[in-house]
Amino acid sequence: MNDLKRMGLAVTLPELERSADWLKAGARDVELQDICEPHVMDGDWRAVARRSAELLGDHGGRVGVHAPFWNIAIAAFDSQIRAVVQSRLNLGLDYLEAVGGTHMVIHSPFYFFGHGLVAHQDTVEAEIALAHLTIEPLVSRAADLGCILVIENILDINPAPLLALVDSFGSPHVRLSIDVGHAHITAGRGAPPAAHWLSQGASLLGHVHLQDNDGTADAHLAPGGGTVHWGSVLRELHSSGTDPRLIVEVIPGEVERAMAWIDRLEEV
Repeated sequence: MNDLKRMGLAVTLPELERSADWLKAGARDVELQDICEPHVMDGDWRAVARRSAELLGDHGGRVGVHAPFWNIAIAAFDSQIRAVVQSRLNLGLDYLEAVGGTHMVIHSPFYFFGHGLVAHQDTVEAEIALAHLTIEPLVSRAADLGCILVIENILDINPAPLLALVDSFGSPHVRLSIDVGHAHITAGRGAPPAAHWLSQGASLLGHVHLQDNDGTADAHLAPGGGTVHWGSVLRELHSSGTDPRLIVEVIPGEVERAMAWIDRLEEV
């Protein structure tokens, strides 16, 4: 059983400055997202990593990072594009190593799955093979770092391809990430609700992004600010046997509301 007491936040350095004491007080899960941004990747990212590590100091909880994702396609067909993607993701692992992280989020390659213009049903095996060409060296490095790579649903309509991709590595260092807000949006396009994603992926689950929206846009609101059915989501998480990292991922203006929501959970 997962008592949800580790639930924490996704932050960049400005939000970490505001929330570090709260995160440390509960040894909460933390996800550092600065290295997602190209201006950080191509700038003095080591200084950002040092400051983040200083702020977390005696945190004692689980720390991870979100890998670069802008224009990153892990199942790219072009080998030269794959090389660039692999380089950027390796930079994410450099950042993870600098902050002492133990998970890194990577985006699913299954964009527009189920859309009539892109019939992925016939190409899943080929796409998984391409993803392996990109990811396998990273899995080896992640194992050396004591890190898990978690692959997150983005525009996925059907859980099956993403579950197949995660399972295909046969490695404890590759796990499933479910973004509750993303699942809520795709549910309006024929996908199952977020709680179903959690139950379907339970045995592979290593990470969850919790965020709310109204089902039409990826708003990243604090839970309760949209229309996600949080009762069913929290029941699934509470029954999880894999103790996934629980990360509330909201826009900067929603951080305090997110912290208050988490605090209220502990009072129930």
